[in-house]
Amino acid sequence: MASQNSSPQKQSSWTLTRIGLLGSALLLIAAVASAIYKKNEPAPAPSVVPNRPAMPNNAAATARPPQPSPANPVALPTTVMETSINLLDGKAKKLTDYAGKVVIVDLWATWCGPCRQEIPHLIEMARDYKSKGVEVIGLTTENPQTDAEDVKKFTKEFKITYPVGWANPQMQVGLMSGRNVIPQTLILGRDGKVRNHFVGFSAPISVPQMKAALDEAIAAS
Repeated sequence: MASQNSSPQKQSSWTLTRIGLLGSALLLIAAVASAIYKKNEPAPAPSVVPNRPAMPNNAAATARPPQPSPANPVALPTTVMETSINLLDGKAKKLTDYAGKVVIVDLWATWCGPCRQEIPHLIEMARDYKSKGVEVIGLTTENPQTDAEDVKKFTKEFKITYPVGWANPQMQVGLMSGRNVIPQTLILGRDGKVRNHFVGFSAPISVPQMKAALDEAIAAS
C-alpha cells in the first residue's frame, strides 16, 4: 500500500518541479528580451523647430556646409559671432565675448523632450569644466515675446546655472547648418571655431562623446 500511495506524490512533485522550471525559463527569456530591447532602443528623435525661416535661395546657402571636426574646425559666420544675444537676466552677450574660452553652445526649447534630457548633463559639464576654461550658453529657439515666462520658469525648475538667451531666427539658421531640429550642441575651441556639432541627444552616447570633445578642445588650446 505504501508504494501505491507514493506514486501520486512523486508525480505531483515532478509536475510542480516542471512548472517551476518552465516558469524560470520564461522569466529568463523575458529578461534577455528586455535587455536586447533596451540595447537596441533608438535614441530620442530630435525635435523639429517650427516656423524657422528658410535659408536664402542661392547656391552658396543651399550647398552642404562643411562638417566640423577637431582636425578641421569650421568658422561660424561673422553675423553669428557678432549677433547680440539677449539673456534672461536682461544682459546681452556675443559669442565673440567668449574668445579664449572653450564654449558649449546649446540650441534648445522648453517643449523639446531630448533637450530636457540633455540640460542636466550640461549643468554638470558647466560645473565640472569651468575651472578648465569651459563656458556653456543655452540659446532657446522660442519667441521672447510670447514665451519669456515659460523659459524663465523652466530655467528655475531645472536650476540652470549657465547663461540662457534667445537665438533669433537668423542666428538659428547660422548655427544649425541647414538642420531644422533641436537639440543641437556645438563645441567651439578657444579660437571661436566649431570643433564638434552634435544633433539630437541620447545620454549613453552623447555625454561621453561631448566630454571627450571637451577634453580634446581643452588639450588643443
